[in-house]
Amino acid sequence: MNSSLAQYGDVFVGRQPILGPTLKTVGYEVLYRNCEIGQAIFTDESVATATVLLNTYLDIGLEHVVGSHLAFLNIPKPFLIENYCEALPKNRVVLEILENIEPTQEILDSLESLAVKGYTIALDDFVYDERTKAFLDFADIVKVDVLGKSQKQLEQEIAPLRDSRIRLLAEKVETREMYGLCKQLGFFYFQGYFFFRPDIIRGREIPANRVALLELMGKIQDPHMPFKGLVEHIRNDLSLSYKVLRYVNSAYVGLPRRVDSIDHAACMVGIDRIRTWATLIIMASGQTQAHEILVIALVRAKMCERLGHQLGAANPEKFFTMGLLSVLEALYSSPMEDILTKLPLPDDIVAALTQGTGDMGLVFSCVKAYEQGEWMELKHLRLDPSIIREFYLESIEWANQFSPMIS
Repeated sequence: MNSSLAQYGDVFVGRQPILGPTLKTVGYEVLYRNCEIGQAIFTDESVATATVLLNTYLDIGLEHVVGSHLAFLNIPKPFLIENYCEALPKNRVVLEILENIEPTQEILDSLESLAVKGYTIALDDFVYDERTKAFLDFADIVKVDVLGKSQKQLEQEIAPLRDSRIRLLAEKVETREMYGLCKQLGFFYFQGYFFFRPDIIRGREIPANRVALLELMGKIQDPHMPFKGLVEHIRNDLSLSYKVLRYVNSAYVGLPRRVDSIDHAACMVGIDRIRTWATLIIMASGQTQAHEILVIALVRAKMCERLGHQLGAANPEKFFTMGLLSVLEALYSSPMEDILTKLPLPDDIVAALTQGTGDMGLVFSCVKAYEQGEWMELKHLRLDPSIIREFYLESIEWANQFSPMIS
């Protein structure tokens, strides 16, 4: 197999979140594609899977792609027959059995062996019939594609599974309405960007408490705010001041002695880090949406900054701010244009977030394309694809460092 792998080289590695019943992230499905943007997707599934596993597990490290969460990995037929799956850590992966695999005795024996050894097995795009029901003896999770389906269609599809021990995962959940329906029908896991697409009603006013938070965020993000003014705004908000100091004094930051004031904290760790932490704390305040939104904000911010620097931007930190604030529409359920009127941001950041124009708009659109697995769009950056991939992985690792603060 190694000789076959050489012709494929690097791959893009991405991830899509899988959420539990309380919208807490439980894992990520690992996505992959050739770094050669102009080429078609892998035609040999075993080579494709071998490549992504080598990249994510052996070369990159699974923890850099999914952090402490589970990795959902597509497993083709050769991997089952040759027992390659047993090289993977059973407590870190969910093995997704592809829908085109036939339930031959050889395959069923492999699944039984994996189940006995403690591996979690999921059936991808599963449709129940006399042929496929044999898989259910060994499955822990069944993934059902719910895109465009009615309540009646879904009820018919999951009826044979209702009394089993299997947990249902709704795949391609793109709206809040579909999430609500699937939850009502008994689905346990949810995959898709429904949590990132709230109902936005133009003309609806932002609640007063949210306006106050936005105004505070605007003061913290104001590039013309002097050091003393920024420190004062944070210090005057008791909750914000407490949370910033708690994080600065955490074991993760690892300062040699305790810090008791915001100005001291800013001197010790840098004003830019304090600005980032404070902004994240404000964004997280009172929000009931999925924590994953804030993780996406962090990944976007760092990746935008890295790409901005690579493209020779004079102020890559502005790219960071753009990425960090790009999730405000999802958090506030209000049009981005309305939200940004509350923030004293530079015109180019506003234009990038609302119109997608300029270099920042180009970077932002490409970062969004990467997180959705739409890697053909990355050609507009005119950068080596492997560099873009490395920036994405670096951004995930960096974002993972902030989890204690926004959990």
